[in-house]
Amino acid sequence: MKISLPHGLWNGEHTIEADLPSRWDVDVLSMEGDGARPIGEEEYLAAIMPLVPLMKGAKEVCVLFDDLSRPTRTYEIVPTLLEAFASAGIDDSRVRFLCALGTHSPHNNADFRKKLGSEALERFPVYNHNCYENCETLGRTALGTPVAINKEYLSCDLRIGIGSFIPHQFCGFGGGYKIVFPGIAHIDAIEYHHGLLLQQNLQSCWGLGNHSCNAILADMREAGRMARLDIKIDVLVNSSSRATRVFAGHPDSLYPAMIEEALAHYATKTAGGYDIVFANTFGKANEAIIAASTSEEILSPDGGCLVILNDIEEGQVIHYLMGRFGKDLWGRLGRGERPIHERVRKLYLYSRHRDHAGSYWFGKKEDITWVDDLPVLIGELDREYTGRPVRVAVIPDGTVQMIG
Repeated sequence: MKISLPHGLWNGEHTIEADLPSRWDVDVLSMEGDGARPIGEEEYLAAIMPLVPLMKGAKEVCVLFDDLSRPTRTYEIVPTLLEAFASAGIDDSRVRFLCALGTHSPHNNADFRKKLGSEALERFPVYNHNCYENCETLGRTALGTPVAINKEYLSCDLRIGIGSFIPHQFCGFGGGYKIVFPGIAHIDAIEYHHGLLLQQNLQSCWGLGNHSCNAILADMREAGRMARLDIKIDVLVNSSSRATRVFAGHPDSLYPAMIEEALAHYATKTAGGYDIVFANTFGKANEAIIAASTSEEILSPDGGCLVILNDIEEGQVIHYLMGRFGKDLWGRLGRGERPIHERVRKLYLYSRHRDHAGSYWFGKKEDITWVDDLPVLIGELDREYTGRPVRVAVIPDGTVQMIG
């Protein structure tokens, strides 16, 4: 069986091709939303242009956008937004773009061009959020989170965010107000929210798509309201990171419809029990641990082999809050090397560009087998299962799918 999987979203987008043995019993676990048609200019115009009246009269405009750790093809949305600005009488001198990095590493202009397209860089200043400096305190949420937000954003009277509404490990879904908090918050605020508050509510909030009675999500939304986000543009994406649905308006008004559609859109049905799982990483490839954590759950209870397809030059995200910065040096919430799941008998990382410094996300050095030749690995796995049936799952993008 031939498989073709999208890869390298932000660095030479291409496909990984592989031949799986014909004797293998293979399930390609596509999500429900992969059957939806990708959208284009017509849909963006229909969603964004009705917001022009809300933009008129703005003196200063800040447009937040997510970084390269997210699948949003912001460059497809920006042209329509600029058309809306022109219709609202907003000239270029009043507009700036701000990358909502949270505690991720800053981008350079080459990164910004990948995300926004060249026109935005030629016409507007594009800034990185600095989680250590230039934030203004707005108070605390009901759960005690200190809300300190980027001053440049707060200096503007029209505040817009662009992102994607995708499953998240502990706030149900990313998108909405998440572009503001933690996107442009101070690291002290994020540390409390991602640290003490998360630990206090871990059981009730953990799990992709778990949005009901989620204290972390409620706290994030409260912080976002305190920072006043006027307009949010969010998309649902498929496993090729193509937008299939766009929502635009006030974030509070968008949430109910987005959650309802997203739960169905990202759903990926399977009974599990696989001997081998190939988990591709595409939309959030530099957060490939998401694919590992969802895929290991569908391995056989007797144990199996997990293959993470992560052939990207950039490696894993640099995370100032949770990352590793030396042999024994960590960010404030760094928790050490990840323990291997009991169902994972062997963990393979397929990449021709090894990231040893970032391998802690997956496990200890001795738990990981690096692979740079996929056909050779497939042959080895076939020999390992000689003489017995093999159930195999292929996940097109384990970083955005809700599996199970």
